[in-house]
Amino acid sequence: MSHEITIKDVAKQANVSVATVSRVLNGLDRVSEKTRKKVQKVVKELNYVPNTMAVSMITKQTQMLAVVVPAFENPFYTAVIKGTVDVASQEGFHTVVFSTNDNEKEEAAFFKSSLKRNVDGIVLIGAHNDPEFYQSINKPVILVDRYIEGSGLDGVVIDNFRGAYESTKYLIDNGHQQIAIITGPQTFNDGIERYRGYQQALKDFEIDLDPEYLKQGDWFEDHGYQSMKELMNLSNPPTAVFAANNLICQGAIKAIRDLNLEVGSDISLVGFDENTLADFVKPRVSVIKRPTYEMGIHAAEMLLQKLKQGEKSDSVPMKVTLGVELLKFGSVKNLGGE
Repeated sequence: MSHEITIKDVAKQANVSVATVSRVLNGLDRVSEKTRKKVQKVVKELNYVPNTMAVSMITKQTQMLAVVVPAFENPFYTAVIKGTVDVASQEGFHTVVFSTNDNEKEEAAFFKSSLKRNVDGIVLIGAHNDPEFYQSINKPVILVDRYIEGSGLDGVVIDNFRGAYESTKYLIDNGHQQIAIITGPQTFNDGIERYRGYQQALKDFEIDLDPEYLKQGDWFEDHGYQSMKELMNLSNPPTAVFAANNLICQGAIKAIRDLNLEVGSDISLVGFDENTLADFVKPRVSVIKRPTYEMGIHAAEMLLQKLKQGEKSDSVPMKVTLGVELLKFGSVKNLGGE
């Protein structure tokens, strides 16, 4: 009775080591073209089907990546996931996805779990703001969106400052002086840089920042909804609002509707990130467009390159910054500006 063909049989028949067969099967370097062709010929002759588990035990790779995000309900995160999955699948990697609910304890639990041990690398939108936490991971990681200075990790971010600055300047150019911002926590670079962009635009055009016009909370829809209602109920409400992410913008739109007001006439609005509600409300909401899918692509490519090259302790962390674009639609009323 014939036995199942194993990687050892292939190595013996080709007169090479098991590790060499493994490198050929996984498309790795450090194998001559002559040896590669010889191994491939034996694989075909023996009709060998690689045992994924056995190969991973030898190569120390599982051909599995993880994408860790704060939540699933935000379309931005799903776009990053899709970009990562598309690149990974083209390179023969499977992908698992994990949500931390933007919670440090849940993120820490993932990195202590067997799931973390069984993946080759991780694309991460983190919940921690502690460089030491990420330094202790001992696994190839690419940070996306939220970059942690001093973590020693590579990352893909966008120009948050420029996006917020251009949004606020656009409102100012249309004659607005009473401009509010609804934003998230000032914990990571995304929230910090968007608030700074808003501040800098007001400063450059000599507009005082009214503390009543600052609404800071989380990045979710409820915050946008409640904040917009509070702003419009002020004795001196703003004429325009900059909503610093897509879910906040959605909440703001719903509040405006519930107040029986109209976007673009009663209140001007600019959002950050495209979202379904902003696309379908009339008039369409002006937004900062960022390359969300491309962020996932870049992160996956950087991670796979790191896996091929191996970790280098003396390598300098690389941060890739992608540009943003202001899409101007009908949600901003001209009060006599440019």
